[in-house]
Amino acid sequence: MPSDDDLRVDFVVPSRDEANPTLLRQIRSMPHVGKVINTHEKPLSVARKHGVLAAETEWVAMVDDDMLLPSDWLQKITQAIEPNVGAIGTVAVHKNSHVAAYERVVGTVYNLSKLDTNPHINNILIRRVLMENYDPPKLFFGEDQYFKRYVQKTGYHWKVLPFLGATHLGTSKNYVTIGISYRRYGHFGLYKLMRRMAARVLFTPFAALSNLSFKTFTYLTKLNIEFFAGWAKELVTEKL
Repeated sequence: MPSDDDLRVDFVVPSRDEANPTLLRQIRSMPHVGKVINTHEKPLSVARKHGVLAAETEWVAMVDDDMLLPSDWLQKITQAIEPNVGAIGTVAVHKNSHVAAYERVVGTVYNLSKLDTNPHINNILIRRVLMENYDPPKLFFGEDQYFKRYVQKTGYHWKVLPFLGATHLGTSKNYVTIGISYRRYGHFGLYKLMRRMAARVLFTPFAALSNLSFKTFTYLTKLNIEFFAGWAKELVTEKL
């Protein structure tokens, strides 16, 4: 990796309207930050590509608007730069207490940074050159899996680091739509789908116990059913 004195990283922060002022303050307070590019372009996949191509540094940070970062995030993530690595993400803690409980339980039995179903595109460092030939899908949900496969096809590795302090504030999502997107764009084959559903069934009750909250159980169960319903709906549509 380049020395600290030589390193400069531009940031891309896509947002629907006004950018998250707290996140922008956090970014601008970090050492070695170049330009901060805030784009309101839609869809998000296109905004990410155009934002990165507007950057001037070799490595560009892409951070979703609903994230918060610690002051040493950039310093720590750049330490993982290697010649064969194309993108680096970090595990983020969810502010949503129900989702956080689920991931906390999963993390006790499996390293979240090794989980192949979550590339953590909401806070990553990416080689700018990789965006030049990227043809982003016109979708909001599931681009992380699509983009990860693209990076890997270029010959670079996609690395995920353990928790460095990033927090995902989160926004409400339609999990039926997410399930449809994951099936339509081939993000989950049957094996990954069954593995995901088995994990959800197994760990959801423990997440509820860790929160001492029945609401956690009903919240996570609702998301699980919606996701599977969307995936199954798209599968049936393909067969018709």
